[in-house]
Amino acid sequence: MLDPVGQLSPLQQRLLRELDLCDLPVPEAGPESYAVRDLDTDEVRDVLPTLLWAGLVEQRDEDRGTLGLTATGAAALRSAECDEMAARLSAVVSFADTVARGAAPRSAGHALRRLAEGTWTLEQAEAHVTADGGA
Repeated sequence: MLDPVGQLSPLQQRLLRELDLCDLPVPEAGPESYAVRDLDTDEVRDVLPTLLWAGLVEQRDEDRGTLGLTATGAAALRSAECDEMAARLSAVVSFADTVARGAAPRSAGHALRRLAEGTWTLEQAEAHVTADGGA
């Protein structure tokens, strides 16, 4: 999919994910809505013009006091999530090659779980099985 802003930054993706769950007030009108989501309102204000310009987010209501995700924004979010999943699956496949070279099964299982969850990188998972005497 052609994304007008290119690759989404982690903050942009996080904001789109939150807007996918529900509409939010503009940062000036409801800073507490962002605080409970552990989002910095100043950072949100910085990325918001780009998201609005690209048509990924829209201001709703007569007073334009509510932000909502557009269909284009939802598509961009899904595309970014697909890219993340494809990268994670690629890392799991690469890790399988490491395991095939003789990693200890218990150590490999733990590392594989962390890698698949996205809590470890491929390098961290490989280092774990290598440190435990495999590979």
